[in-house]
Amino acid sequence: IVTPEFIEHLCAHGRFSHLGMDRREIEGLLTPGESISYAAFVTRIFDLYASAHGKRLAGDKTPAYVKNVAYLHSLWPETKFVHLIRDGRDVALSIINWEKACNNAGRHVTWREDPVSTTALYWLRKVQLGREGGRSLAPELYYEIRYEALVTDPEGECTKLCAFLGLPYDEAMLNFHEGRTRQKPGLDAKHAWLPVTPGLRDWRSQMGAEQIERFEAVAGALLSDLGYARAFAQPSTQALQNAARMKERFTEDLRAKEDRTPKNW
Repeated sequence: IVTPEFIEHLCAHGRFSHLGMDRREIEGLLTPGESISYAAFVTRIFDLYASAHGKRLAGDKTPAYVKNVAYLHSLWPETKFVHLIRDGRDVALSIINWEKACNNAGRHVTWREDPVSTTALYWLRKVQLGREGGRSLAPELYYEIRYEALVTDPEGECTKLCAFLGLPYDEAMLNFHEGRTRQKPGLDAKHAWLPVTPGLRDWRSQMGAEQIERFEAVAGALLSDLGYARAFAQPSTQALQNAARMKERFTEDLRAKEDRTPKNW
């Protein structure tokens, strides 16, 4: 049950300002003496946000939610989930070269020894948990989209996505960069506000063969299941042994932190 103390805690959160709302608006969502569940109160916040922006729907793109699709569904049974999946080898390129990798894959005990295998395990776990949760829902509530398809045919993929969401397609979806693009050297695509741009990462040319083999030794089966071509149909015995050792240590680390693993892990 939501209490005034909860609202106090919410408004003090470091990211509260990102909503663009003031405290009085949030406090106004709860009438004096009203008893309301957490899920219902958060729904009111999302409805308020959508209304303030002239929208019928509002969403949240927090990546970590992919681990808890079924739980979130239990709180908001009508919510639709969009699972954006990217080739894990390109994800590895992004994470390994990211200065804040310690916030995701880099927090695992195996990172210092083998960041490539650790990132493969990190990607494998997240994608499997998302698909596992999504497949437990009705088809009209879960939608998978490939990053590569989205950047290759953004209009076509966004049109299909809008159909899933029950929304009309709008060209503004692809014009988000207009008037914002920055040419300052060193900026990544996000902070440079680039338009939809294919090929920002390319594991084929930017990863060494040994790195690719290590990644595929860990997550090759999922790559194939998702339709991604593999460079190594059969990784070497050494690569497979390393993958098994990394997975064992990675899994022990997850259990020590009481983090979930997929059912088929």
